[in-house]
Amino acid sequence: MTARSSERPAPRPNLTLPLAGAAALGAVLVLARQVPYGAGLHWDSIIYVTVARNLQAGVGFSDYTGHPYVSWPPLYPLLLAVASFDVLDPLDVAGPLNAALFGITIFVVGQYLRRRLESHFLVVWAALAIALAAPLAGLASYAFTGAAFILLVTLTLVRTDAFLAEGRTSSLVWAGVWAALAWQTRLVGGALPAAVAVMLLLQRGARPARRVRRAAGFSLLAGVPMALWLLRNRLVFGAFTGPQAGIDHYSLPAVVSDTGALLWAWPTSFDLPLVEWQAWLGLLPAAALVAAGGVLIRRRRRRRMPSDWRPCYVFGGFAVTYLAGLMTALLLSNVPAEERYLAPLYVPLLVTAAFALDQVLGLAPRRRRFQRRWKRRWGWGLRGQAAAAVATAALCFWTAGQIEPNARAIRQASSVGQGYAHSNLAETRAWISRNPLTGLILSNSHVTVAIDNDVGAEYGYLPGAEEEISEFLQRWRTNVDTYYVVWFDNVWSNVYYGYSRAALSGSPALEPVAELTDGAIFKSVPAD
Repeated sequence: MTARSSERPAPRPNLTLPLAGAAALGAVLVLARQVPYGAGLHWDSIIYVTVARNLQAGVGFSDYTGHPYVSWPPLYPLLLAVASFDVLDPLDVAGPLNAALFGITIFVVGQYLRRRLESHFLVVWAALAIALAAPLAGLASYAFTGAAFILLVTLTLVRTDAFLAEGRTSSLVWAGVWAALAWQTRLVGGALPAAVAVMLLLQRGARPARRVRRAAGFSLLAGVPMALWLLRNRLVFGAFTGPQAGIDHYSLPAVVSDTGALLWAWPTSFDLPLVEWQAWLGLLPAAALVAAGGVLIRRRRRRRMPSDWRPCYVFGGFAVTYLAGLMTALLLSNVPAEERYLAPLYVPLLVTAAFALDQVLGLAPRRRRFQRRWKRRWGWGLRGQAAAAVATAALCFWTAGQIEPNARAIRQASSVGQGYAHSNLAETRAWISRNPLTGLILSNSHVTVAIDNDVGAEYGYLPGAEEEISEFLQRWRTNVDTYYVVWFDNVWSNVYYGYSRAALSGSPALEPVAELTDGAIFKSVPAD
């Protein structure tokens, strides 16, 4: 084991209150997206929730069809079931749970940066930047694995950095535990133990044999749970994972282009608050004064800090590994890139940027060779302070610009829902729960049907145009003996439909089964 670092940082100020405030802000923004409709639902969400319900009922890991759950790792539905305490519905638990996990992530990142960064401003800014990140809050507002996965990734990287700094075996063990749990949350989480294992193999100051032992031990700790899960899938299902829905062909240029466009949207797709640019320009002198005063205070205190580049190596190394693994998985499975797949990169990239700014702008007092060369060329006088002021102003601009996307997303979610109307469809949902539908079910919100329909069924969407509906229903009546059509009057997807419930009621291919205040259920009329 390498010798523990003799460098001890000076006592840091207590930023618990502002960091807790940032964490609470992030959790509130997630909860605001869930009012009044509850957690958003995607087809993946249906599987997680129904598996959690089956776990509550003692059925084990099985999905809404009654078949063994093998599509994804088991941790998230298990977490939903445990958090429900055999009293609550996992669907009702998913929203608050994800909000709590998101808030914890913000606080963990903030406390980690507080101990490692010299700039107090960067610590608070990073916490606020995560809290106001529309991609992260939007992901956490759905019944998805994203919030849990991002927290586990953050905990793993924090403990990995601690081990590389101090060499404590306990830090490496905890890193392995968190990495195993992250991998049990998402299949692509395998990029996390791979990245950490490479860091251990390349660790400086340790003998090669010790590096190999550490990497092997870590990989074993992180990989055994996944190996057991895949073995279970093989025994009960005959394959390691279930089939994944994809598109016909997805080329490497398309993967790179789509991924790059989604990443580029993060720092650029926001609207600044509606204030005259002259008013914003007035912030520059104030930012310059704050930066200059901060530099002078830090010089006077002459604090010593641990190496400030290692976290860039840890968090940035994972970001590169995850991105490469994700793009490979998308290419092999023909699954198009989506923002939710890239969201786990947000925190590592943000932490890397914060450490890089803290070091390059000279906020850390340790004068490495790069800093000495920078000082000889530019000096830390007026020019250095101006650079810090510009960086400070840019960060303030960027953070302020996140407010409008959050407000817009909250307004949209609160007005049309996120795939699931928790309260506005109570009667139709209750009818389906009391009278389960079998066979083929066509609906304008098939995920809403599936969450309340407790038997195996096949689901599909209705066509969007009114001129297509008659031919569509007639074709199904010819090809299928019996099918059902479920129409919800007030769901987000209705904006894509060019007709209402009346068009279905007047169709000769359908007969009404139930006419409710917020929806209707129809059954196909047998073909002549």
